[in-house]
Amino acid sequence: MEQRGTSREQLASLLKQARLAAGYDSHSKLAKAMLLSRSVVAKAESGNQAVPSDPVLAAWAKATGADLAELIELAQRVRNGTPEWFMDYRIAEQAATRLWFWGPLAVPGVLQTQNYARALLSDLPRTAEQLQALVDQRMERQQVITRTTITAIIDHAVLQRCIGSPAIMAEQCGHLATLVEERAVSLHVVPEGGNIALTAAFAIAIRGSAATVSMTASSRDITSTAPDVVEENMGLFSVILGASLPVVQTLEFVRRMEEIWKER
Repeated sequence: MEQRGTSREQLASLLKQARLAAGYDSHSKLAKAMLLSRSVVAKAESGNQAVPSDPVLAAWAKATGADLAELIELAQRVRNGTPEWFMDYRIAEQAATRLWFWGPLAVPGVLQTQNYARALLSDLPRTAEQLQALVDQRMERQQVITRTTITAIIDHAVLQRCIGSPAIMAEQCGHLATLVEERAVSLHVVPEGGNIALTAAFAIAIRGSAATVSMTASSRDITSTAPDVVEENMGLFSVILGASLPVVQTLEFVRRMEEIWKER
């Protein structure tokens, strides 16, 4: 089945197809089989309504033979607020053997502490549940650290800009330093006066000859596997890396910033 639209629309379409394939030609008939009201079934098949609960999805799968795991996965995408544009990159990231990150304004998500991520994600109005889901999602992505070769570059100002509080910044600096010392990440900092333009943040997930690029900018956020986009960003990453400090000097800078934040 080709899936189009948002995750909520995909879920609605999948539920409807499962209902029809099982021989329930009306919402009322399926509702009776599930011992639920017709409105619950109708709302579940609407891409504009709240995502159905897991018990409703389980009852739907039991009555129609739909794949419950697939239903719950789509429902979770809606609940955790993962942007649609980011989903393809996230899938590529989990399968990648190499990851390259450029963070001109913030520490890349995979390298963030929970407190730093929470402070950073609090810039927009969100419910406590939505914020926690986003933080959990970011922490979950960090499982790639133990199985992927990661090269990350950040601008020097990233660790000089206070996100949340001095304590949060000290913790974040300490976390980065530990990752470098454990050789889990190859981290580089563009020093003050580095002769590069502060381009948009981007990440590149690489596996074999395939690569997926995620770009985050103020005007638009996109994920792409287009050869020209991949080539352009790989070339840009090499240029930025060339203007960056080696790992040893980067570690010294990060530890120094950790001490500065601890004193504030």
